[in-house]
Amino acid sequence: MKTSTAALAVLLMAVLCYQVSSSPWGANVPGSCCLRYATKAVPASRVVTYEHTSSHCDLPAVIFITGLGKRVCGKPDDKWVQDILNHHDSAGSG
Repeated sequence: MKTSTAALAVLLMAVLCYQVSSSPWGANVPGSCCLRYATKAVPASRVVTYEHTSSHCDLPAVIFITGLGKRVCGKPDDKWVQDILNHHDSAGSG
């Protein structure tokens, strides 16, 4: 019984570590869904490009990709998200 409990704990930790390392801000692999929204706004100057999650995702989001390759999920209706989208669209990127 102790062995199966320990094995389950190790498996759970492995899954949690994978999600954190592959998606530090709630984004999974490129082109996929977000698990949660970022709690802080990303400075527009750090955003290189963005993509929208697909319609099959449970959580609609905009995934911002920074110059360092970090992927940050934003709630589409949030003002900071709209500000970045408008900035990038007016600059001709995104």
